[in-house]
Amino acid sequence: MNYYDKNNQEFIDSTLDLDLTSLYKPFLKEVKAGGAILDIGCGPGRDLKYFVDHGYKAEGVEPSSKLAGFAREHSGCVVHEGLLQDVSIEGKFDGIWACASLLHVPSNELKDVFSKISDLMNEDAVFYCSFKYGEFEGERKGRFFNDQTLETIKEFLPHELTISKDWVTEDKRPDRDERWLNLILKNK
Repeated sequence: MNYYDKNNQEFIDSTLDLDLTSLYKPFLKEVKAGGAILDIGCGPGRDLKYFVDHGYKAEGVEPSSKLAGFAREHSGCVVHEGLLQDVSIEGKFDGIWACASLLHVPSNELKDVFSKISDLMNEDAVFYCSFKYGEFEGERKGRFFNDQTLETIKEFLPHELTISKDWVTEDKRPDRDERWLNLILKNK
C-alpha cells in the first residue's frame, strides 16, 4: 500500500471524477433503498460520496492512510484505516462494494477475504467486485495485482457466495487499454 501513500495525489487526480454510473446501476438496483453499504478499498471516497448523495448509508475501508484521510474529508463518511483482513467492523451491510480493490489481494488470502465479506453481509445483501481481466498474479509498476477470469475466480469463492451476474468492461480511464471482470454476488 506504500504505492498509494506515495502516489496518492496522482491516483486521486486520475480516479476521483470517473463516471461509474454503468457499474453503480446494476449494484444499487439490488441494494434496498437507504441501505448500508461498505466500500472496501474506497480510495479517495468517490464511490462513498456517490452512495451517500443517493440516499444510502456508507462507510469505507482503506489501507492507505493518505487516501483514507482524503476519503473521510471528501465523503463525510467513516473510513476504517487498514486492510479488510485486519480491521474490526461492527454490524452487517445491505451492499458490499469492492471496485478494483480486491485485485491487490494475493491468491492465498483471497478465499478468506471473500469469507469475511460474506460474514459482513445481511441475508439479502449484494456484493459487487471487479478485477483486471486475465490470469496474471504479481507486481506491475510498483503494485501487486491478482487478475481473474470468471473461471479462475470461482475457485476462491466460499460456498456461501454465488455469482448472480458477471460482465466484462473496458477501462473508464482514457489512457488505459484494459478489460475488467465485474461480478455481482449474493449469499446463498
